[in-house]
Amino acid sequence: MGEKIAISLKNVSKCYKRYARPVDRLKELLLPGKTYAQEFWAVRDVSFEVIKGETMGIIGRNGAGKSTLLQLICGTLTPTSGELQVNGRVAALLELGAGFNPEFTGRENVYMNGAIMGLSRQEVDERFDQIAAFADIGDFIDQSVKTYSSGMYVRLAFASAIHIYPDILIVDEALAVGDMFFQAKCMARMRQMMDSGVTVLFVSHDIGSVKSLCQRCAFIEHGQLINIGKASIVVNNYLNNIRKTTNDELKKQLLQQVKNVEISPIKLLQQPNQNNRLKITSAFEILVKTDEEVNFGDSAYRYGDGGAKLLDIKILNSQHEVTEQLDYKEDFYIQASILFEKDFSTFCAGYLIKDLKGIEIIGSTTTTENIDMPAVQAGEVYIIETKTLNILNDGIYTIVFGVELPVMPNEQHIYLDIVDNCVVFKVNAPINPMYRFWSRAYAPVTIDFMKISE
Repeated sequence: MGEKIAISLKNVSKCYKRYARPVDRLKELLLPGKTYAQEFWAVRDVSFEVIKGETMGIIGRNGAGKSTLLQLICGTLTPTSGELQVNGRVAALLELGAGFNPEFTGRENVYMNGAIMGLSRQEVDERFDQIAAFADIGDFIDQSVKTYSSGMYVRLAFASAIHIYPDILIVDEALAVGDMFFQAKCMARMRQMMDSGVTVLFVSHDIGSVKSLCQRCAFIEHGQLINIGKASIVVNNYLNNIRKTTNDELKKQLLQQVKNVEISPIKLLQQPNQNNRLKITSAFEILVKTDEEVNFGDSAYRYGDGGAKLLDIKILNSQHEVTEQLDYKEDFYIQASILFEKDFSTFCAGYLIKDLKGIEIIGSTTTTENIDMPAVQAGEVYIIETKTLNILNDGIYTIVFGVELPVMPNEQHIYLDIVDNCVVFKVNAPINPMYRFWSRAYAPVTIDFMKISE
């Protein structure tokens, strides 16, 4: 393993044996060469490297093998096969309850944890006040850990982990039990550690945190590495996998609900409602293609069950002209053309605007705006146009546009066609410095003041 590599895994696997009855384990011991166990591969043939100073996210569903993989890296589990190398001191914040002796006090556990990590008592003495201050659990530091709440436990565990000054920090969803103030405190400290060159492995179901914190990400499913690469791209693959499952589950629910009706659930949703035909209230200039599908570019990412197809999507400036740049506080439009390939009783359309890290900033849908969309028939083309004020700070942004079939409006939708990164545009910085602001988006506020003393 090279000096620039912090963690290296080559075809790492972990297998557990499961026995139907306890006696089967004894039989296997007494009768060598014959197995009575069922093999369960928690991790199978996983290979990747983490560069020193890198922040790597690991995502996947519950039971995918993420925690097992981290325990292998930490050394608390031994791989069944493969090669695993770690270069540097590791501090791990794994599942709640790991690492501390519940009978010891918080103080005693801090010293025990320091000794395990190779620190002398004097070194722990020098850092103890900092640990206690960061944990902020008061007099409970001298109480038995078994009396702690889950929040108190994770406070002390995180404080102990970061103050051994590790080369590699591993965090496995443990911060989810802390209150929001402590989570913000931990995130700020993690960013400081990243800036100082600490390698971080971060497991979380909070996709926003993964995209904002991590340069790269690994997607684990059923113990196997499905995808690894740029965090925003891997997260998109993961979300696509989740959405496909969600679509399938919604269809099953519909099938259960209409099992006594002699029509399929999708057919039921496709039945046109003649009372819900669109009433045209305004006309606008159409600037998108309506007779053919455009190429959205190599960066575009598409998913959905079909039945509707987005043909073209464009962003328009305040003059209703196609553009790639917007000015501060400028009205702008998003126009999209949709070809319906099936009949539906209604539909939902909407957009999201994201920054280059993939963080969703603003957006809306027809259901959010309480707009009743009409029944549509196969072969029809609809134009959707949104208008809003540009409240974004200067920078580069991308648009996600989607067409969905509401099952429970604004709660459960079946994705018909979603195009991520369909449009890339730039927001220019305001010329007048008095119009500048420091957040990602600006929300108008009213500020009053009054003088109460001479």
